[in-house]
Amino acid sequence: MEAKQEIKKFSVSVKRISPQQAVAETHGQKVTLAIQGKDPNLGFTAPETVLAAFGACILSNVTKGAMEMGLQVNDASIEFDAMKRLEPLGYEDLQYTLTLHSPEPSEKLQALYDRATTDGTATRALLEGLKPQGKLNIHST
Repeated sequence: MEAKQEIKKFSVSVKRISPQQAVAETHGQKVTLAIQGKDPNLGFTAPETVLAAFGACILSNVTKGAMEMGLQVNDASIEFDAMKRLEPLGYEDLQYTLTLHSPEPSEKLQALYDRATTDGTATRALLEGLKPQGKLNIHST
């Protein structure tokens, strides 16, 4: 008999705190984000935050996959580069490089890379395209 896997629910709130910034919060942790992309000192912009989430998911997948595959990975990092597309808004020429520091054979690390860059909750959601169901809630002031 197969054990029933608990389904995790994600809850994140994002609140505008000024015309230039918002705060995202989950699990009591807060991240300040820029909602006006002209000043890089205001924090990550939404497009940068998407890339950071993609990278964090891939690194999580590397960590989990290495453990499951019995591989030693001493360090891992990912670098993204992209150009802003204006019509329609989005990314152009999105590229990334995953760097692994490991004594393992390259074919095993390639298998880990293939798995880490196609699996995972956020990774799959981004690769497949998000399909949210939204609604508007209006409070008259």
